[in-house]
Amino acid sequence: MPQAPSRLSSLAALLAFAAGCGGKSSSSDTAAPCEPGLPLTAAGPDLVVTLGEPAALDATASRFCARYVGTAVYEWDFASVPTASAVDVTALSDNRTATASTPFFTPDVPGDYVLELVVSDESGEGAPDYVVVTVGVGDAAPVADCGLDLTGEAGDALSFDGSASSDPEGAVLTWSWALTGTPACSAQGTADLLNAGGATPSLVPDCDGIYTVSLVVSDGVNFSEPDICYANVSSNNQLPIADAGISEEFGVCAENPFELNAWGSYDNDGDTLTYAWTVVRVPAGSAVTEASFDDPSSPTPKLTWDVDGTYLFQLQVHDGTQWSAPDLVQLTVDTSATNDAPVANAGEDVVIEAEVDCESSSYVWTCPDCAAEEIELSAAASFDPDGDRLSYTWAENTGSVYFHNRYASVTDATIPAQPATYRTGNTTSYDIQLEVADCGQSASDTMTVTYTCTGQKP
Repeated sequence: MPQAPSRLSSLAALLAFAAGCGGKSSSSDTAAPCEPGLPLTAAGPDLVVTLGEPAALDATASRFCARYVGTAVYEWDFASVPTASAVDVTALSDNRTATASTPFFTPDVPGDYVLELVVSDESGEGAPDYVVVTVGVGDAAPVADCGLDLTGEAGDALSFDGSASSDPEGAVLTWSWALTGTPACSAQGTADLLNAGGATPSLVPDCDGIYTVSLVVSDGVNFSEPDICYANVSSNNQLPIADAGISEEFGVCAENPFELNAWGSYDNDGDTLTYAWTVVRVPAGSAVTEASFDDPSSPTPKLTWDVDGTYLFQLQVHDGTQWSAPDLVQLTVDTSATNDAPVANAGEDVVIEAEVDCESSSYVWTCPDCAAEEIELSAAASFDPDGDRLSYTWAENTGSVYFHNRYASVTDATIPAQPATYRTGNTTSYDIQLEVADCGQSASDTMTVTYTCTGQKP
């Protein structure tokens, strides 16, 4: 007796036939006549979806040829899925069943998913039909995340972790690590990264210093921007820490030249630091280079910019033994932006209440003054909508209030001594004005200090 063809060879032949007939088998044609008494299976048209979005199946075009159909049964199954996929029949979701006419499933990797459908009724089971769901990835690039910077000693295995990398469409990622920087004493390269094509490569450093690795991930179509991590391999000397300052955006109030600020840098051993600034990226059309710094070895170098756009600078500090890991700061200029006025906030009103002991002589009460009082003024709640740097000025109309620094955002103010009257409260109010200004506009606010001084019997 001849041997029956295998399921896979039958499926391959059926799909080849379907491809030659416009992608579907003839049983999907609702105009075809039913075989006597048996239903006609129609699994629906082939689908193309993006990874992460559900694929909706539709068998409602299936026909039931029996004179009376009491119960129609739909049975879906996956004939094949991509090699890396974990999808199976339990992924079909319409009340979590594979026996619905319109189930759906969410693919987990790109590729072709072939589903088989068989419909049946009381007359029997119809011939199977197949639908191919082709899954691609979207246009969004994945995001690389190489994990935390590492510390260790020469000869110890250091493991990086890129498992937090992600793809917006949920695509399966591939990892590509590279050893992009080593200390001068090292003879190592990317080939010394173990498992450089996996999520968690490791490196056994051969000497002290900073090792730099970069990670790029791919979703099969797009590549991520690289992410950079460092390994600090050292003995007793602790690595210095570079701080390039806070990234800022400037409108029409952009200062030229910029003054960068590395005063946040430090060394845990207390070693004296030297500084090295470099230019990483400038806007299109800019001629700015390292030569544009007035002194790239200064903690506060100045640099004259030439066109609008984003400038990216890098700082490294040296403690006499080792260089720090780099730190970046980004300064963005948009002189075409509208200059919005700042918002001034002088803080809450202040109430001072004081009492002094009075003396009596011949039924006449004499009271000393209540002492001068110091209060703190704060303009910290003031801001500029454009992020421009602000200047501050405090003032008081009578000239009675002494400001320790009238041009500081936070300062102390001395409220003068107040006269006292026996059993009577003497109250004096002082209106303190705050003015804040950017390069072109200003705003003001007023807070009130109320000082009440009362004399009392000792």
